[in-house]
Amino acid sequence: MQQKTSQLYDEQAAVAFYQERYARGYMDEWPVEKKRRVFELIRGLELPDKGEALDFGCGNGVFTEIIRQALPPGWKVYGADISGTAVENAKKRYPKCTFLVSGGGKFLKTGRFDFLFTHHVLEHVYDLPKVLDEINGCLKDKSEMLHILPCGNEGSFEHDICLLRKDGINRHLEDRFFFEDEGHVRRLTTEQLSKLCENRGFALAKECYSNQYHGSINWITRDGPGFIRKFTGISAALDEEAEDKLRKLRRRLFCFWALRYPAISVETILRKKGRTVRDYFSLMTGLPLYPLAKPVDSYLKRKASDEWDKRKTERNGSEMYVFFKR
Repeated sequence: MQQKTSQLYDEQAAVAFYQERYARGYMDEWPVEKKRRVFELIRGLELPDKGEALDFGCGNGVFTEIIRQALPPGWKVYGADISGTAVENAKKRYPKCTFLVSGGGKFLKTGRFDFLFTHHVLEHVYDLPKVLDEINGCLKDKSEMLHILPCGNEGSFEHDICLLRKDGINRHLEDRFFFEDEGHVRRLTTEQLSKLCENRGFALAKECYSNQYHGSINWITRDGPGFIRKFTGISAALDEEAEDKLRKLRRRLFCFWALRYPAISVETILRKKGRTVRDYFSLMTGLPLYPLAKPVDSYLKRKASDEWDKRKTERNGSEMYVFFKR
């Protein structure tokens, strides 16, 4: 895993990696709760009535469309990504936005944009200073940007789990957490990102955080049993006490996953446009359990939502939403 992740510091290798991923449906959709959160955040930024906005690293365009819906009608919204496959997907899905492949031409080097947005991009890029310079170059002298990405601040549930392992935080891969997606090459703290942005003339104007605890439980148990096993693996536990904590956590997470899975499965299939024979079989087995699973699923989502409402200003979250202005 470390060897494959290290290869992503090469630009050509990164492009090929994400081309292949998007061809397989990578990041095709996000939870409704997450999209609503981003919509409300952008609405609350008090941006001007008109301008040009760029979703940098837009992928399949899901959040480009959210940006378009959240901004006043006077805005023109663009999305750019290194993956031509992702850009073609986005063009088909969201025709009211304009999409292009980044890395070619002068479009992103003209200092034309008033607002720039990234969603889980900065932890993926092979050369962060170079990409921040590219971002800087496509923004006007007076401009704003919102970055959403994994957070390495101390005190989150995920950070605490890392401290139970010998390999919890990889210092050789820019403090990457052990369980990260293979495309992640770093995990930044608020201070680290703020410093990088300050060097380019931006000041931190607003900050919010999610997944101090309940938010993490929500996404981990939604992710599935394979990830739970990885997240609670004991092979690298620091000592017997850490091993015992991980075993107990695994049982708890598996319990939540098993109780909510029928609701997740049924709702995922019902949202699909084209269903397979396997999907209909899953519906037949899942629907009888749905009335029992839905309350558990709703409970976990509600706890995560309440945590965001009450604790989003606390820096000990594992995901950060940071807004910069200059």
